[in-house]
Amino acid sequence: MGVDILLVKVRKDGTSSRRHHRSVLENSADHSDVFAELCESSGKPMLSRVDRYGSLLLTSLDMPQFITEIGQVRSGAESAEQVAMLDEIGRLARQCGEHGDLELHLEGD
Repeated sequence: MGVDILLVKVRKDGTSSRRHHRSVLENSADHSDVFAELCESSGKPMLSRVDRYGSLLLTSLDMPQFITEIGQVRSGAESAEQVAMLDEIGRLARQCGEHGDLELHLEGD
Protein backbone atom coordinates (compact mmCIF):
# COMPACT_ATOMS: atom_id res chain seq x y z
CA MET A 1 0.00 0.00 0.00
CA GLY A 2 2.73 2.45 -0.88
CA VAL A 3 2.68 5.65 -2.86
CA ASP A 4 3.93 5.61 -6.45
CA ILE A 5 5.70 8.76 -7.61
CA LEU A 6 5.22 9.63 -11.29
CA LEU A 7 7.03 12.37 -13.20
CA VAL A 8 4.52 13.41 -15.86
CA LYS A 9 4.94 15.66 -18.90
CA VAL A 10 1.86 17.73 -19.76
CA ARG A 11 1.21 18.94 -23.29
CA LYS A 12 -1.54 21.53 -23.50
CA ASP A 13 -3.41 21.91 -26.77
CA GLY A 14 -5.61 24.88 -25.96
CA THR A 15 -7.12 25.99 -22.67
CA SER A 16 -9.56 23.13 -22.06
CA SER A 17 -8.33 20.48 -19.63
CA ARG A 18 -9.78 17.90 -22.06
CA ARG A 19 -7.06 18.90 -24.49
CA HIS A 20 -4.22 18.29 -22.05
CA HIS A 21 -2.17 15.20 -22.83
CA ARG A 22 -0.11 13.57 -20.10
CA SER A 23 2.69 11.06 -20.49
CA VAL A 24 4.71 9.42 -17.73
CA LEU A 25 8.43 10.08 -18.11
CA GLU A 26 9.67 8.27 -14.98
CA ASN A 27 8.26 6.58 -11.94
CA SER A 28 9.37 5.33 -8.58
CA ALA A 29 7.35 2.72 -6.69
CA ASP A 30 7.06 2.63 -2.91
CA HIS A 31 6.68 -1.15 -2.59
CA SER A 32 7.64 -1.26 1.09
CA ASP A 33 5.51 1.72 2.23
CA VAL A 34 8.70 3.59 3.13
CA PHE A 35 7.65 6.91 1.60
CA ALA A 36 4.03 6.63 2.76
CA GLU A 37 5.11 6.05 6.36
CA LEU A 38 7.66 8.87 6.25
CA CYS A 39 4.99 11.26 4.96
CA GLU A 40 2.48 10.25 7.63
CA SER A 41 4.96 10.80 10.44
CA SER A 42 6.72 13.85 8.98
CA GLY A 43 4.59 16.62 10.46
CA LYS A 44 5.41 18.64 7.33
CA PRO A 45 2.53 20.55 5.68
CA MET A 46 2.98 19.31 2.12
CA LEU A 47 4.16 15.78 2.92
CA SER A 48 1.23 15.39 5.34
CA ARG A 49 -1.09 15.81 2.33
CA VAL A 50 0.28 12.62 0.74
CA ASP A 51 -2.38 9.92 1.05
CA ARG A 52 -1.44 6.26 0.69
CA TYR A 53 -4.98 5.62 -0.62
CA GLY A 54 -5.49 8.74 -2.73
CA SER A 55 -3.80 10.94 -5.29
CA LEU A 56 -1.92 14.21 -5.02
CA LEU A 57 -0.83 16.23 -8.03
CA LEU A 58 2.02 18.72 -7.61
CA THR A 59 3.25 21.21 -10.20
CA SER A 60 6.63 22.81 -10.68
CA LEU A 61 5.43 25.71 -8.52
CA ASP A 62 5.01 23.32 -5.57
CA MET A 63 8.53 21.92 -5.86
CA PRO A 64 10.50 24.41 -3.71
CA GLN A 65 8.47 23.54 -0.61
CA PHE A 66 8.27 19.83 -1.50
CA ILE A 67 12.04 19.59 -2.04
CA THR A 68 12.71 21.41 1.24
CA GLU A 69 10.44 19.05 3.16
CA ILE A 70 11.99 15.98 1.50
CA GLY A 71 15.43 17.26 2.55
CA GLN A 72 14.29 17.84 6.13
CA VAL A 73 12.85 14.34 6.40
CA ARG A 74 15.97 12.88 4.75
CA SER A 75 18.19 14.45 7.41
CA GLY A 76 16.35 12.39 10.03
CA ALA A 77 16.16 9.18 7.99
CA GLU A 78 16.93 6.07 9.98
CA SER A 79 17.80 3.56 7.25
CA ALA A 80 19.59 3.30 3.94
CA GLU A 81 16.27 2.32 2.34
CA GLN A 82 14.67 5.58 3.53
CA VAL A 83 17.62 7.65 2.28
CA ALA A 84 17.57 5.93 -1.11
CA MET A 85 13.82 6.47 -1.52
CA LEU A 86 14.03 10.15 -0.52
CA ASP A 87 17.02 10.71 -2.82
CA GLU A 88 15.08 9.25 -5.77
CA ILE A 89 12.00 11.35 -5.00
CA GLY A 90 14.17 14.43 -4.56
CA ARG A 91 15.74 13.80 -7.98
CA LEU A 92 12.30 13.57 -9.63
CA ALA A 93 11.13 16.67 -7.74
CA ARG A 94 14.15 18.69 -8.90
CA GLN A 95 13.44 17.70 -12.51
CA CYS A 96 9.82 18.74 -12.07
CA GLY A 97 10.85 22.06 -10.53
CA GLU A 98 13.10 22.88 -13.48
CA HIS A 99 10.37 22.49 -16.12
CA GLY A 100 6.97 24.17 -16.06
CA ASP A 101 5.44 21.45 -18.24
CA LEU A 102 6.11 18.68 -15.70
CA GLU A 103 3.99 17.49 -12.80
CA LEU A 104 4.68 15.11 -9.93
CA HIS A 105 1.82 12.69 -9.31
CA LEU A 106 1.76 10.89 -5.97
CA GLU A 107 -0.56 7.93 -6.42
CA GLY A 108 -1.69 5.82 -3.49
CA ASP A 109 -2.98 2.28 -3.89
